[in-house]
Amino acid sequence: MKVNLNKQQGNSSPGAAAPKNEIVIIEVLEDFVFPATDETGIEIIGNFILPEDDKMVKLYSTKSKTEASMETEGEEDSLSFKSMFKAQHPGNRAEVKKFVQFWTGKSVIVLHKACGDDYYEVMGTPCSPLQLKSTKKDDNDGRFWSFSFEPFAKSGFVPKEYRGALVFAEPTQVDDVTAINLTPANGSYYKLPSLAVTDVMEFASITLDHGKVVSLIGSGGVAPATLASAVSGLATVVLANGTGWTAINKAVIHLKVFKAGATTYLFELSRE
Repeated sequence: MKVNLNKQQGNSSPGAAAPKNEIVIIEVLEDFVFPATDETGIEIIGNFILPEDDKMVKLYSTKSKTEASMETEGEEDSLSFKSMFKAQHPGNRAEVKKFVQFWTGKSVIVLHKACGDDYYEVMGTPCSPLQLKSTKKDDNDGRFWSFSFEPFAKSGFVPKEYRGALVFAEPTQVDDVTAINLTPANGSYYKLPSLAVTDVMEFASITLDHGKVVSLIGSGGVAPATLASAVSGLATVVLANGTGWTAINKAVIHLKVFKAGATTYLFELSRE
């Protein structure tokens, strides 16, 4: 999509440094789900879905030693993008060495959020993941580890933007698909049960904020639960093209909460 690139308006210089206040690492495993993007290919729609028992990991980095860069490489007609993320962790405790030992050789995606931003920038993709390279310094000037996350595979995509949920705990287990409770305490991820007799999903309560994105994860069964484009308990569900969704094993649907006065809608963003 062609867009004008005008001068950014605001009270401060748009080119001023933006220290990173959150860094999150995701391991790219077999069942990891990288959601779809919008038509621009930049904004990610929905939530990342991690394999069962997996979670994201936080990384602390010295603010002035954190760098999220990208460069274009290649010859005419074969240009590609290379995203890199660099961080520095102070000290030389055992936990740092365990971190290096575990993550070296793993394919990862790095999320980072700059102070003042409302999104995480996504460095790496499942097809062009990053890998960790480490350096330790321990001398009269200081003790720290330097981390550089770099791709080996070339990519045709610039870093994307993610406004979805982070995964530090198991999804909320839904016991009754006819009485699903979407609440802040239950989070953004809901694992549906495996069923022997089909039930149509209904929502008993929705206290999540307007704009929140939730992900329903199917578990299959002889007769998986279904979601229809219709009034469903306390929510009006609107599915793309009116096409119903079936919670077969590992199927995922991303829904966005939209509150319009007394009516709460759940709009489908995408399905995996």
